[in-house]
Amino acid sequence: MKRPFIVIVLIVASLTLLTTAAPTLAQDPTPTPIPPICLNYVGQPDDIRTSYYMGEGLGYYASGEFSRAINSFTCVIFEIDSNYAPAYMARALVLTQRSDYERALEDYTIAIGLGGSLAAYNNRGIVYTLQREYEEALADFDQALSRDPQSVVALNNRAVVYALQGEFELSIADLEQAIETTGIDAVLADLQDPEREQGAPPIRDYDLIEAQPYALLGIIYSAFALDNYQAYLRLTGSNGDFRIQSAAGALESRFTFDLRLDDGTWLLVADFAPEG
Repeated sequence: MKRPFIVIVLIVASLTLLTTAAPTLAQDPTPTPIPPICLNYVGQPDDIRTSYYMGEGLGYYASGEFSRAINSFTCVIFEIDSNYAPAYMARALVLTQRSDYERALEDYTIAIGLGGSLAAYNNRGIVYTLQREYEEALADFDQALSRDPQSVVALNNRAVVYALQGEFELSIADLEQAIETTGIDAVLADLQDPEREQGAPPIRDYDLIEAQPYALLGIIYSAFALDNYQAYLRLTGSNGDFRIQSAAGALESRFTFDLRLDDGTWLLVADFAPEG
């Protein structure tokens, strides 16, 4: 059954270096770019100037000064090295935060042409998803996974797009693969062990992103269940079992209220690599 009923949107939330201080997604348009004035460290080696402007841009980004961040990254591209992929990646991220998706796509496409990193494909896939261009998004997540079949971020992202298309089985398969890839299920089993000593550390350190497939599975299973309930109710109309009607109504109410999918958002951190 391929009848999508939910809208889950991936949002580029932060740089990996700035995951605890991601600015709020802005809605105002980004001004048309003009060559910035880049006077700092003039005459110094390119690597010093590049490091300065990249750091400056990240600082502006962290403080929510998006226009200045864009200018800093543009200084690298215009004045120092027009083939420096991380500058395009960084500028594209800020443009995405500004909802300037077309220009973000242009920058990610240039970055892909300069090396085709997993992060570039992953992040461009997110922008395509934001524009509801799901086939293009899937193609990019496929490319990301061709570079690293064990990328949890790309598996999570592709799973969400599959769910948007009503392909719940494919979505669940990706999330289960993400869990198997990281072995996070073993950590969970350890934490749930009734004989585990209180306060004992987990069997290994793990990144919180490894836990995300479980949250997504909860959403997808709820969506899948509700989709099937709705199929039954559509077929039976007023003659349907009132217990099923009640169960569907309770699931829909809890699903909407608890997971806030009614407003069309699901926050997912993008895997952004400053090194490109």
